[in-house]
Amino acid sequence: MKRIFHPGGSVVTGSDLADAVMGYAESLSARSQVDVVDIPVLTDSGEPGRAQFLIGASSQLVSVTSESILRELVEAGTTADLRHRALVGMDAAMVGWTGDGLNSPQFDEFDY
Repeated sequence: MKRIFHPGGSVVTGSDLADAVMGYAESLSARSQVDVVDIPVLTDSGEPGRAQFLIGASSQLVSVTSESILRELVEAGTTADLRHRALVGMDAAMVGWTGDGLNSPQFDEFDY
């Protein structure tokens, strides 16, 4: 389970769902776009519920591991859809970036 913090509070959802939301938010930010996502969550009373997030270019989300209140929330279709939407419109060079190139010279290292 993970807790997603947003400017208005936080929600608890499944780990894969939280990771998919964060990945999609990052993808939208790179494209300067926004979207609304709907995911299953656990309410404060531990009951299942749903949450809608406006995510994208100005998202301020943080996802952290949370105590498992009940069983892991899983909604495979939603997770797959979010991961697919994260890849749509992405430049192939951006998908699956591994950090290669971090040792490249910085602009201030060049002689002009």
